[in-house]
Amino acid sequence: KEARTWVHQACMSPAPATKNGFQPMRMASATANCAKIVEYVFTQGYDRQFNTQIGARTADPRKMTSFEEVKEAWVAQMKAIFGLLVRAVNHGRIIGHRITPRPYLSAISRRSIETGKDVCDPSIERGNAWITGFTWVENADSLAAVKKLVFDEKLYTMEDLCNALDANWEGYEQ
Repeated sequence: KEARTWVHQACMSPAPATKNGFQPMRMASATANCAKIVEYVFTQGYDRQFNTQIGARTADPRKMTSFEEVKEAWVAQMKAIFGLLVRAVNHGRIIGHRITPRPYLSAISRRSIETGKDVCDPSIERGNAWITGFTWVENADSLAAVKKLVFDEKLYTMEDLCNALDANWEGYEQ
């Protein structure tokens, strides 16, 4: 019965439709391009765009001999990226009320009115803080293509795929 009184807040977060339990902010610091997860499988977590190690240092993809190894590297990269996002959200929740207070939302939040604290103050009970992952389908498509073309049909090797990625597909269009 209670669930029927809830609404979707923003585009995906369930919240009660009351002044007690809404999400007072969106954590933009926790929005990720999840296509990077599958990219990092092939770069051992190194981000070529930013020229730095961001993901986990996973096994050399050129030496992977089974799809299970690719999948294990993908899981390790996903955990690393989501770990970064969760830490960013947790940090934001701790300092957010001090650096970006929300006076209007605090004025309409029953919890803020009762406690005299900013709606983003972490000492006030509130809804979840979510992380947002975009571009999930690219992961499934990429992993399916690797499984099919490299490991099932054996049309290419992991070495071939890594060379094509290193060259940004120049000369490997077919």
